[in-house]
Amino acid sequence: MTRHLRYARYAIETLLVNALIGSTLYQLAVYLANRRFWRQSPPPPAESAPPVSAVVPLRGKTLDTLALLHLMAVSAPTPDYELLLVLESERDPAYAAAQQVAESYPGRARIVLSGPAGRHVDKLHKLNAGYQAARGDLIAFIDVQVQVSAGLWHAALAALQDPSVGAVFAPPLAVEPEHRGESGLGAGGEMLSALHLNHAQTAPIPFAAFGNRLNALANGFMVVRQRALDEAGGMLHLLDEGSDGISLGRALRETGWRIAAVPVPALIVPEQESFNEAVSRLRRHLIVSRAYSRPTFIAWPFTNPLTVGLLLGFITEREGRWWGRRTWWAFVTLRLAIAYELDRVRFGRGFTWMAYAQLFMLDTFIAPALWARALFQRTFTWRGRTYRITRGGKVTAEE
Repeated sequence: MTRHLRYARYAIETLLVNALIGSTLYQLAVYLANRRFWRQSPPPPAESAPPVSAVVPLRGKTLDTLALLHLMAVSAPTPDYELLLVLESERDPAYAAAQQVAESYPGRARIVLSGPAGRHVDKLHKLNAGYQAARGDLIAFIDVQVQVSAGLWHAALAALQDPSVGAVFAPPLAVEPEHRGESGLGAGGEMLSALHLNHAQTAPIPFAAFGNRLNALANGFMVVRQRALDEAGGMLHLLDEGSDGISLGRALRETGWRIAAVPVPALIVPEQESFNEAVSRLRRHLIVSRAYSRPTFIAWPFTNPLTVGLLLGFITEREGRWWGRRTWWAFVTLRLAIAYELDRVRFGRGFTWMAYAQLFMLDTFIAPALWARALFQRTFTWRGRTYRITRGGKVTAEE
């Protein structure tokens, strides 16, 4: 080996060792921020609240759809509350469930037909239709898989008592999917989606919140002042965005409004999906995140000690040195222990051991492979349609 190659090898190893230490310290900082964030005392309920309109975009139906819609209807945060169930047309499979809820709560729940999305993003098209039909001073955009509760509403309305806050959101957390069959060997692809949401997407939110670095909303449960949204130009100019939460947060920040996160989770009931469907969902999230913030996307795999440690162990083992792999297993144990304690802080208990075995596979092999594909891929499929995304988050539907 030449001297230059030896220097290059030592430089790479040094960078990886520093990245391994830095990523572990980052995971510890995220854990400590989560402990502090989720253990905050719930804010006192607001003495009075303005009219609230909840907009729920619907497409398709799962086993939990009807029950979750009934829960949204009965969990009224104020007497002047309306629930808008937005569908593309009466032919949607979810129309029967929406009609049953509307008939069960007349004067509170109603159906809004958005019409075809055309070349726009389907979800944002429906959110815009709900926004146009809403009568409340506060507009909540709620995903259908969210378990709404009184505590969630109280925390959001209390945070909005600050006149400088234009929107609040609840960090989304997926509950542990039910096991399939009698083997107890975990769920299907929904387990991967839940682990990615809980440990890759939502875990850094408290860390950003304490550093006053919240620039985007998290999808699931978002409450926005109608006045703030009007000042931002409404939602027509957001119909071609790849993410409703990121685009809404960016639009509000540009007009001078603050964004706040409440210390009450938006619990999500995962819908059953196959492994391939979960992989497609994760890849779409990575492609969209790269379009909105390339530096954050590039740095993302190097914030995980499992990914960095595997690269370091592979290099050192090829050279006949075993310290890299042994060190990596120690960091694997630490990473999974942090993940377990993080779930105990957020849920009051940890997931099953099989869930953390899948988290190990996700962090070590699946997520880095999807990240590498997302680095070059410009198209993704979402809800049966294929979109092409450009830098900045704008998407166009492909025929």
